[in-house]
Order: sequence, then C-alpha cells, then structure tokens
Amino acid sequence: MEHLILAFTVVFPLFIYMLAGGVIRKAGILEVSVFKSLNGMIFKIFIPIMLFINIYQSDFTTALNVPLLFYTAASVLIVFLLLCFLVPRFVKTRRDASVMIQGIYRSNLVLFGMTIGASIYPEHDIGVIAAISAFVIPEYNILSVILFEAFRGEKANIRHAVKGILTNPLVIGGVAGIIFSLFRIPLPGLIEDTLAQMGEMASPLALICLGGMLSFTSMRGHKKKLAVTVLGRLIVVPVTCLAIGILLGYRDVELVALLAAFASPTAVASSPMAQSMGGNAELAGEIVATTSACCIVTIFLLIWGLKAMGFIS
Repeated sequence: MEHLILAFTVVFPLFIYMLAGGVIRKAGILEVSVFKSLNGMIFKIFIPIMLFINIYQSDFTTALNVPLLFYTAASVLIVFLLLCFLVPRFVKTRRDASVMIQGIYRSNLVLFGMTIGASIYPEHDIGVIAAISAFVIPEYNILSVILFEAFRGEKANIRHAVKGILTNPLVIGGVAGIIFSLFRIPLPGLIEDTLAQMGEMASPLALICLGGMLSFTSMRGHKKKLAVTVLGRLIVVPVTCLAIGILLGYRDVELVALLAAFASPTAVASSPMAQSMGGNAELAGEIVATTSACCIVTIFLLIWGLKAMGFIS
C-alpha cells in the first residue's frame, strides 16, 4: 500500500496543476492565446532559472555522474536512430513521420523530471537530474534540427542548429549553473533566495499553462499515429531504457533520473519546432496533449512498480 501511496503523491500534483489550467480555460478566465504567451515566458525565464538554481545549489561534482550521463545521452541517440529507420517504413507521409519520431524520443525532461525527482526525494539532492538536463537538452535540439531538415529533403543546417543551441534559454541556464557551481562563484544571499523562489514557481506555473493549452479536438484523423507515438513515448522507451539501467546497476536517485528522462511526456517545445521546420504542427500539438494526459497513468505505474520491486527507496 505504501508503494501505491508514494506513486499517487507523485502524480497527483501533476494532475491537479494540469486540471487547474483546463478549468481556468473552460471558465473563460484565460484564453488559450494567453496561456501560450505565459508558457513562452515560463520556458524562457522561470524554467532556465529553476535549472540554474538546482545545479548551483547541488554538489555538481557529485551530481555529474559521467557514466549515467553517457548512458542517457547514448540511449537518446540510439532511440532516435532506430526511429529514423523504422517509422518511415510504416508512415509514408514524411511530415507526419518526422513529428512522430520527435514525439517519441524527445521528453519534457526539465519540467516533469525535476517535479518527479523532488516529489520522490524531497530532502535529497536531485542535482543529477538537472545535470542530465543540461547535457541532454542540447542533444534534443541538435537531433530535431537534423531530423526535420533530413525529412524535408535538405541537408542539416549546422549553422542554424548551433545558433538554436547557443540561444536556447534552457541551455543557457544549464551552462550558467555548471559554471557557477564548478568555479564556486558566490551569489549574494538575497539574489540566491529570489532565484530559488522563482525556480519553485516554474513547475506549477508551467503545468497549469500546459493544462490550459491541451486540446484534444480533431484527433480522429490521427488516431493510429497518436496511439503508436504514445505507446513508444510512455511505455516502450521508458520500460526498455529503465530495464537496461537496472541491469547496469542504477538505483534510487540515479534510477529516478532515468525515469525523468525517459518516462516524461513529449516536450512542449516539440510543437513549435515542428511548425517552424515543416513538420505537421497539428499532429505535434496532439502528441503533446495526449502524452501529457496519459503520462499521469504511466508514470504512476512505473513509480509503483520500481518502488514495489525495491529499485527505488
């Protein structure tokens, strides 16, 4: 029973925050366009601050688990390559195939990962999740640029990819946190406390906005593609990568970091990325909505299973 309670306490806040966003939209308090604007602000300001402060306040030399980082980054790349080989064999529309590939390999690691980690280990240093985020997020962006350029029949624009990575607020926040932590650059107490408070606001606000933006309309034409993407993103990828991680000996916080990386829903940023690079933006938005809703169940089951089998304490 205690394992079920732990799993429930982790996913319940996620559900309530997203439900609150949906209620706010339905009540007409805020329009979808306002949620989108707020979401942009949160992902450009609040979440980079959250990533920065989590790395800054952690023992980064301990948090930077190189073998775990290598395994996570390598797994993302392998999943990406396998999808690029398999998906086009069954999905002939290239605009849809590219979006499905991105929807399966690219997770909402920063938002859901930090929330899940903090819920399971409220008194523990979860800097390992922030450290993984700082390195995996650029990988997500590089692979997305290559993916969409390749699937519209063009060579990958390396200059565009580099610019996108260097100007990504999440990358900037992560790199800044690493620099400040490694070189022990002190922040005045007042500034650190203020940034920490802003970081604490990031996850609730982002989840509320996500709930306010979720739309399940016009999904009938994409039912099979959505089902495959949800299955891949929320079941096949996390179960496979977590199983291998367990065989490699990862437990507790390290395993929760892998859970955060591989079991989180599709990144919200994948939808505007698809729209700007010639993918099916409508399908991309539906993938974000569907995986975000379904992850409440799958994350609950994964946490309960890992806890019941003694892999996380």
